[in-house]
Amino acid sequence: MPVVTVTSDWNKHDFYAGVLEGGLLGIAPVYQITHQIHPFDVRMGVFVLRQAYNRYPSGSIHILAVQAQATDQLPMSVAYYQEHYFITVNDGRFSLLFDHEPQWIRAVYAAQGTFSELDAYIKAVKAIVEDKLGEMTLPADMKTEVRPSAVAEKDYIMGQVIYIDSYGNAITNVSRSLFNKVGAGRDFRIFLQGPYNRIEKISDSYGGVRPGQLLALFNSADLLELAVFMGSLATLENIGLYDDIQIQFSKYG
Repeated sequence: MPVVTVTSDWNKHDFYAGVLEGGLLGIAPVYQITHQIHPFDVRMGVFVLRQAYNRYPSGSIHILAVQAQATDQLPMSVAYYQEHYFITVNDGRFSLLFDHEPQWIRAVYAAQGTFSELDAYIKAVKAIVEDKLGEMTLPADMKTEVRPSAVAEKDYIMGQVIYIDSYGNAITNVSRSLFNKVGAGRDFRIFLQGPYNRIEKISDSYGGVRPGQLLALFNSADLLELAVFMGSLATLENIGLYDDIQIQFSKYG
């Protein structure tokens, strides 16, 4: 039996997760990735699910329940990608979630109404588990949305903070491969919120600096992460979601 994960902005105090889990009782076991996505922040939900889904076994079913009110034009849909099923609204977020086209997408039509997406989630999971997707869904094309990407020139990279974790660490959209390609071993400075707050080395771990000191490292997703050891970068340096960061490389080796 496949497992079901849920990533949502429902908040742990709300009853929506309980309604969904009750509806799936006996159909498939349900695991929470998080219900703490910021309200309506689809990009945050996509980022969290991108980092987590491949830790689950092949055949797992992943529900992304963030601002997922389905309509006839933007129906709830099931996408199959890298041997995993994904259920959410087909409004462009699949193109942010996946690096390549999914093997297929199928639309799930359910009765319209308040929180009708809960019924659509249950209907879609049941169709997958019972191998009835062909009977209960219709083929669909993937809507697309432009993914924010870092901008690179010969001597600099302009990136963006795409996630701030519960410790106040800022994860950016600058990948290790892009950093190495542009930097080519040169000295560099990472600027935060102007010319005065800067980082000039990549640490191997959080423990390589003094408490309260700024640091940069590449995390398990190979994305550049900025932090304050034993502190909150977001609070101390007033760094916010989607803020820009600049990496300036020396013009010489």
